[in-house]
Amino acid sequence: MTSAPEPRDAWSIRNASLPGREGRWRVTVEAGCISEISPEGEGGGHAGAWDAGGRLLSPAFVDPHVHVDKALTGDRVSDAVAASNLEAAIRAVRRLKSAFTEEDVATRAETSLQWGLAHGTTVARTHCEADRYVGLRAVAGVQAAARAMAGKVDVQLIAFPQEGWFETEGTMEDGAAPYIEQALQAGVRIVGGNVNRALWPSDPERQVDESFALAARYDCDIDYHLDNWDTPESFTLPYVARKTVEQGWQGRVSVSHIASLAMVSDAEAADAIDAVRRAGVNVCVLPTRIRLTRVLELMEAGVNVACGTDNLRDPFVRYGDADPLKAMLLLAQITNQLHNAGLERIWRTMTDNAARMLRLADYGLEPSCRADLVLLDATSAPDAILRQAARLAVFKRGVQVAGPLRVS
Repeated sequence: MTSAPEPRDAWSIRNASLPGREGRWRVTVEAGCISEISPEGEGGGHAGAWDAGGRLLSPAFVDPHVHVDKALTGDRVSDAVAASNLEAAIRAVRRLKSAFTEEDVATRAETSLQWGLAHGTTVARTHCEADRYVGLRAVAGVQAAARAMAGKVDVQLIAFPQEGWFETEGTMEDGAAPYIEQALQAGVRIVGGNVNRALWPSDPERQVDESFALAARYDCDIDYHLDNWDTPESFTLPYVARKTVEQGWQGRVSVSHIASLAMVSDAEAADAIDAVRRAGVNVCVLPTRIRLTRVLELMEAGVNVACGTDNLRDPFVRYGDADPLKAMLLLAQITNQLHNAGLERIWRTMTDNAARMLRLADYGLEPSCRADLVLLDATSAPDAILRQAARLAVFKRGVQVAGPLRVS
């Protein structure tokens, strides 16, 4: 494992474009944090500042939903499985992860994080399966990868019950709840859930109740796969919003997918979106799914909406390279965002909004924020999305950790 690079004392980038701001700017970094942002031609800065030439300097990307524990395993299943349905993929992954070792998970997870880093991601939140098939080997492997990437990528782990919360004989649901608590005891700080009335025969509200109780016991945040089905029958979102308020967990609960929100009536959806907003529940959308939830309605209502890259070349999603710009472009295409304002809003789903979802208090482009930055060969956020701009340099706490252009 390599040691984390040491931050430089002070340096500046001048003549930079910044997301959502007109003009050119000078950004000064001292001791790993942003110390000053001033319009070009004003402020002191650091002698010998590097000239960005109008290129875009942004807070580094935050990927709030990945699955690095089973990443890069798509070639371990047959083409027949890869082309089949969700149940077949679940069963295939059960067989795969039964053979996982900590070393195998750590190697694939580190590779996945390295890919994301090259694309400008310096913080990632990963779902990590814990159940009777893999035990805690995936947790231990991802924890090892996180240690190896320290100083380059910060990793948040979610204890994820891919197999369902309860054991229901004669069904696909295979009782991961005890393993989720073991993962929390092993240092994981986020309780996951796979809440889907159409997939599991058990009561989804009961899973929500038990996972909230576990979060309270260990003082953990919550991050669910929720209502990931294209019918109105899987609609537990209003209950999650209500439970969030009852437990006082506002801002600490995130839900991904919520596809069924697009299947219920407009009146039901409006009530649910309002409840989500009032409860401070974060929503993460995964554009590789293609059929999404009511993304624009959630945004317009003031809900915090983030975007993730999701699975990476495993039996669930056979493609991808952990690139936030590709995820943002796909989200823009699916939601038909044809104007700069819409593209800037999508940019925030993997920067400011994702940071808020992960509760990163020192993130952003303001003095005293951590200097996690990405320099792109573009002049604005919309330009970067549309042109899929090259990532020229990536900084973690003021130290360049990736990118072909050496900024000094």
